[in-house]
Amino acid sequence: MSNTPRRLGALVASSALALSGLTLLASPAEAVGTDPRPVAIGATWLEGQLTGGLMHNDQFDFDDVGLTLDAGFGLAAVGGHAATVATIAEAVGPLLDDGYAQGDEYEFVEPFDFVQRGYYAAQTAKALVFAQVTGQDTGTWAGFDLVTALEDRVSDAPSPGRIVSDSSYGDFTNTVGQAYAARGLAEAGSEDAAAATAYLLDQQCAAGFFRIELSDQTCDQDAGDPDPDATAYAVQQLSAIASPSEDVTAAVAAAVAWLLGQQRADGGFAGGSGAGAANGNSTGLIGSVLGALGETAAATKAAVWLRSHQADELSSCPSDLSEETGAVGYDAATLAAGRANGITVAQQDKWRRTTAPALAALAYAPSATPALKITGPSIAKGGSLVIYRISGVVPGDTVCVSGLGRLKPVAGGADGTGRVAFTMPNGTWTRTIVVRDRAGANVGIRTMVLGRKTLTVEAPYGVKRGALVPVRVSGLYPGESVRITLDGVKVRTGYANTRGVFASSFRAPRTLGKHVIRAYGKYADIRKGYDIIKVVP
Repeated sequence: MSNTPRRLGALVASSALALSGLTLLASPAEAVGTDPRPVAIGATWLEGQLTGGLMHNDQFDFDDVGLTLDAGFGLAAVGGHAATVATIAEAVGPLLDDGYAQGDEYEFVEPFDFVQRGYYAAQTAKALVFAQVTGQDTGTWAGFDLVTALEDRVSDAPSPGRIVSDSSYGDFTNTVGQAYAARGLAEAGSEDAAAATAYLLDQQCAAGFFRIELSDQTCDQDAGDPDPDATAYAVQQLSAIASPSEDVTAAVAAAVAWLLGQQRADGGFAGGSGAGAANGNSTGLIGSVLGALGETAAATKAAVWLRSHQADELSSCPSDLSEETGAVGYDAATLAAGRANGITVAQQDKWRRTTAPALAALAYAPSATPALKITGPSIAKGGSLVIYRISGVVPGDTVCVSGLGRLKPVAGGADGTGRVAFTMPNGTWTRTIVVRDRAGANVGIRTMVLGRKTLTVEAPYGVKRGALVPVRVSGLYPGESVRITLDGVKVRTGYANTRGVFASSFRAPRTLGKHVIRAYGKYADIRKGYDIIKVVP
């Protein structure tokens, strides 16, 4: 179809739900001060999910072509996996002309033939871009001409430049597909590229974000919901244009500024409507896009978030994810469920769809840290929750903390610190908490747990008023603080000796009769005792 250009153009975006990752910008793999491990193990895990070059969905027993392309995009983005990407291309090509790009719908045509119908615009565009990125012949690889097929899906009117599917199921094309169309047609030098790109640019709102749902009205007329994923893909694709127009350059700058404002304090990014919490899909996509555009501080924070959600269990802290090294969890709940139950068939798709877009962002994971250290209280109350702070962790990496018969994995934050909590047992014991990192370093701290204790308080029963009253408190922990009161008024404080005894004296009161001496240890509610004296004339 021919089209009417509106604005000169560029490329665009896609939703994290589609997980169509394509890094066409500078590779982050050689960034200085980064740790190659997270991206390497992530890519290895993703390669291991392929069966004959395809992502097979074991839950519903089908080959997922779209997810396979996502894996190919992710592996191509980080480099070093050309053989696997070629295998994917070889496996996917024959599947595109019946069931994916060209649809799986047929109709009977008189007098006696069934013909294929149902041409899916977004899938065709995505396949075209994959072919271009991986060096396939766009005219023969899919069994049909991908460029011509996509041009046939570009509208003339009433929505010039908009791509539309021909399907009895309806048209569900959104900014994701429009982005691939703009990219693919521009790369092919198609006459439809300008209109497709112009329609895409009309999906950007004044605040800088792109909406996910397509509309013939501009954002100023029909403002859609902000969508970080669509915005990130828009930036990624627009930035791939060799000679961008002023419109494209301005769109990228506004979108990047908006994206930077969406990053959470912990480095994560949330998705669009229905994905309000930070997640691995959005964080991977946005982090990689920002990093490739030179926003390395934001990319590093995103990489730390992703690494802290990556399966990379230490041998000293094994879990049911120990055999899934490299997989990236969608969020903290996904990671916790994986550690408890492994990656189940029902969760397999979720882990794959998160890991694919996370690869390029993980390449920004930092490496250098100071020496491993753990700090915490030297004395703690039995039954209390005690927080230990860990420093010197590789940002985002996991250390193993052991103590009180438990193993706890703890991820380091962007500043290389983490924290772990233990509930102290009742009773009086010395407990040791040890932290070990991947490099083999280990440090520990000892905490004396003081449990409930009835202290022994000894003083003479009969004393003359005004006389010195000797008092002896035993049952204390060596060095434990102690406070003595007489009838509720503090009269002495100090510390127990090496035998756990505190001895002192005070003047007997002038008031005749019985008086109560009480002694309190460090934790007055659980460590205390009393004695009674009688003041006589």
